Parts: sequence; structure tokens; C-alpha cells
Amino acid sequence: MNLRRLRHFDALYRLASYARAADELGLTQSALTRSIQKLEEELGATLFDRTTHYVRPTSDADRLIRSARDVIAASANLEQEARGLGHPSGGTVAVGSGPYPLQPLLTDAIARFAEAHPGVRVTVTGGPSEQLLETLVDRRLDLVVCNRAKFASSGHADEVLCIPLPPEPLMLVCAPDHPLAKGEGDSADFPWALPRPAPGSNLPHALRARFAAGQFPDYELDSTAACLDMARSGRAITVVPRRLAERSGLAMIGLPPSEVTRDAIHLLRNRSRSALVAAFVAVLKDVAQTEVIPPNSAASADPAR
Repeated sequence: MNLRRLRHFDALYRLASYARAADELGLTQSALTRSIQKLEEELGATLFDRTTHYVRPTSDADRLIRSARDVIAASANLEQEARGLGHPSGGTVAVGSGPYPLQPLLTDAIARFAEAHPGVRVTVTGGPSEQLLETLVDRRLDLVVCNRAKFASSGHADEVLCIPLPPEPLMLVCAPDHPLAKGEGDSADFPWALPRPAPGSNLPHALRARFAAGQFPDYELDSTAACLDMARSGRAITVVPRRLAERSGLAMIGLPPSEVTRDAIHLLRNRSRSALVAAFVAVLKDVAQTEVIPPNSAASADPAR
């Protein structure tokens, strides 16, 4: 079996188009077609249903793609390790992140990792936790940092290793001249901005009915940075991890002690990992352990109403 053909299989599976896959691989469509046909002969399976209008993976392809990607990843790790014998700073780490660990946990970890590995490329993909875990299982990410509650309900508990990170207090933040910063009003009385997908638990009782009706939050945005911009404008309030709140320059209002991050590092159990991925995970765990502020040490205003 030819590793090159496995890469062709992966590209065609992802792109569902001979034209797009051939372009990505730098091949002619006829060369790609011959490569896929040869792989099908070697495997004794039909990998794609083909018509003049579409290319669709068969059930056999669905069963084999993850194993093929494991082989591709193992080969890439071997090549990376071999290059690292003379050039230890080369390679790529592909990370998926939920909105809360992205800033500042991941950004701080990337900065520290870059000091030791200045030539390594780090890519970060955001999105809903369920989608990120699916991408991890499909071998397109090396690790995912997100709420560990999503792991239990993702259906991939047998494939994914979940390493919990220390919790960090969450803080409600608003503009310095906002009524809440002056102790006036109730948090349920003001517009909220929260990262997508907005949490549905542990909301003030007055907001739960709005959430159930699909009317909360008032602004559902792609990142905590966008939520903080809305808070700076005075148009909304938001909730972010304490370290990010302290860097925001906004007024901070304490939440009940139960309101903390519940993030974890998610890795595939049986996938070989490169030394660079292992090094990044070690840095990430160290940053989370050394920089998280215990809830009982947080000097904050009265808890949000």
C-alpha cells in the first residue's frame, strides 16, 4: 500500500471533488483518478460513488478514513522527528479551542511555547466544542481545549482522552460607568453578550425563560474579544475568565464560587503524537496550573445579582 495514495484518498474524501483534490495535490484529475482506482484495487473496496455530478464516499470509505489518517499522521510524525534531529524547531501543532480557553490561556501558552520553539507553526481553530471534538476524531486537529462537559455528551468518550485543567473563576464585566459597576440594578435587567454557543446553565433565574425561548443572549458572538468590545461600548455585559477580565480594563463583578471554567485538554487515545504536540500540551498544562487564580483569593465586588 502506498502512503501517497492514502494522502490522495484523504484529500478526495475531504473535498468531495476530483478537481479540487487534484488542485490541492498538484496532480491532474486523470492521475488522481488512477491513484484512487489503484488504492481501491489494493484494498479490495470501492471508496467513492462517482457520477458526472458528484463524488461521495462509500460506507467502506467512512470505515477506513480514520485508519488512513492515523497512518498519514504517524508518517508525518516520523518525518517531523527525523527533521528534528538537525532542525528541532520545525513543524506544526494544530489546536482547537472553545471561546473561554482561547484567551488568555491558549494565547499565553503559545507565547511561552514560541520561546522554546520559535520556528514551529501553531494553528488555532475555534468553534462549538462538539464540532471541534468531531474534527479531532477525524484527525484534523492534534488537540482540543474546551469545556469538558461536551466530552461526556459527544459520543467519543472511548476515543478521546480528557485531561481536566484547573478551574478559573468567571467574572461578570461591564463598562466602568455601567449601572452594575455602581451597584445599581440587576444583571437580568441589561443586555448580555456571550460567545457562541451561549451557555444554558447557571444563568440567573430571570434569564432562564428567555434562554429557553431562544431570546438570550441579546448578542451571541464568535469570541470573548467581541463580547468585551460590546461591554466596553456600554451596550452589554458579559462573563469571561478572571485573567481576561483583569486585562480588559473593565469593571469586574464577582459571581458565585460555583461559576468557574471547566476546561480540559482533549487528545485522541490511540493516535501517535509528535514530540512537538507533547511539548505544547506540557506548556499548556503548566500555564494553566501556574497562572490560574484560586476562587477564594479573588478580590471582587459584590456577587452579580
